[in-house]
Amino acid sequence: MKKGMKLRIVLGAAMIAATVGLLYGDWWLEHADAELAAGLPLGVVMVALTVVGYFELARLAGALGVRMAVFAGPLGAAALAALPVWQQILPDSAGGFLPLLVLAVTTAAVFLEQMLSARIEDGFRRIAATLLAVVYLGAGGAMILAVRTTFGVPALAMFLMAVKGTDIGAYFTGSAIGRHKMIPWLSPGKSWEGLVGGVVFAAAVSALCAWGFRLGELLTPWQALGFGAVVALVGQFGDLCESLLKRSAAAKDSGSLVPEFGGLLDILDSPLLAAPAAYLVLLALS
Repeated sequence: MKKGMKLRIVLGAAMIAATVGLLYGDWWLEHADAELAAGLPLGVVMVALTVVGYFELARLAGALGVRMAVFAGPLGAAALAALPVWQQILPDSAGGFLPLLVLAVTTAAVFLEQMLSARIEDGFRRIAATLLAVVYLGAGGAMILAVRTTFGVPALAMFLMAVKGTDIGAYFTGSAIGRHKMIPWLSPGKSWEGLVGGVVFAAAVSALCAWGFRLGELLTPWQALGFGAVVALVGQFGDLCESLLKRSAAAKDSGSLVPEFGGLLDILDSPLLAAPAAYLVLLALS
């Protein structure tokens, strides 16, 4: 086994262990303290990940000569990502339009920062890139949290295992029998055979999780298979979306945070866009 693969397996196992510990701690705190907002520990971590992801996107934009907002952007993205947690704390009357309020205030703050820091210089591109990052990271992060706060920790664990299981299934299937490239100009390593393998693996993982986590009241075995397939397909689309951003910036990875994996966005790209699909499927079936 190559040294790089060994390191990848070790670091992958460490990230899995950390995620399991976080999810268990989140679940334990919710049951130990009924007054604690559901998903609070996960929300704190999501805010930190959102800020890190924002500056990775800022680095990619910088390679194209675009300087994103360094204050309003990450603060707005973090506030949006944490919405499912702090909506529980605010009065019900304040919750309905809260996402729109956060976006509106963030947009105004981004314009203000542009005026103060660079006046009109490259304003269109800077503001557009900043708001793209706010919506991409903030809304995606919020939907990951929403799966947890609405359907519980077991449902979130099933989602995460399905979406990352897609990557595992696609990698090994594509390496073994991948012959037909899916979109070579965007992601040369992906094949149609790998996609099928990823979808099948994710569906099986979802069904196994639904049984193991006792989610029978939420999903039947057949529904769990369908859930996994949907998450896999949308997750692979999310991976391609991040590839588009990286290739437009002529970058192989979004960063170098995790050796052999790349940046944080190289790990979170699939869950960020698959989470809304997961939420809608669970909502439709519940």
